[in-house]
Amino acid sequence: MEDILKNTINDLEKSYSELGQMKNQLLSMSLGSFDYLFEGKDPLYIKMDKKSSNETISALKTDLLPLFKENKFEEGIEKVKEYIKLLQKNLEK
Repeated sequence: MEDILKNTINDLEKSYSELGQMKNQLLSMSLGSFDYLFEGKDPLYIKMDKKSSNETISALKTDLLPLFKENKFEEGIEKVKEYIKLLQKNLEK
């Protein structure tokens, strides 16, 4: 009986770990939908008008940032904050 319980616990721990990895992959994918705006030698965000920049900032602040904070996805939180800063600096030009 003890072996059965140990095996079950091990299986559950493995499943939990795999689910955590899948969660992080999904969160990364949601961030990926914004990455293309900020990548390359001539990033697209520099060419965005004020309306588009403000809409993007709003989406990052209201959609992604709370989601990442709730899931403790630090990599995503840092990247979103960086993207918001870049967009805000671009608006000041």
